[in-house]
Amino acid sequence: MEAFLPIVILLIFAIIVSVAIFVITNVLGPNNPTASKLSVYECGVKPEGNARQPFRNQFYLIAVLFLLFDVEGAFFLPWALVYRESILSGGTLLLALIVYMSLMVLGLVYIFKKDCLRFR
Repeated sequence: MEAFLPIVILLIFAIIVSVAIFVITNVLGPNNPTASKLSVYECGVKPEGNARQPFRNQFYLIAVLFLLFDVEGAFFLPWALVYRESILSGGTLLLALIVYMSLMVLGLVYIFKKDCLRFR
């Protein structure tokens, strides 16, 4: 239990500071609501329609595809860091990256063939 004492102290301190900031801003901060301050503001344009409208499935598909191909780039850093040692030991890492990239390119070709990126 002694090992967890600093974590408990930090947690208690964080809770105290959070509650103190919330209370101080509510007590000392100005409170003069007006109709213009309470209205919805979206980049200077009056909002149209309901804010609770569901997004279309196409939006989610594009978001997931972006994440998939964005995370793909994160695999290049570890590969690049050990690439020089891989050449000296046979170069199997290059073959693995070629297979990985070809699968990603095939997936991208499939996405373009299915016309998934067109936002209708």
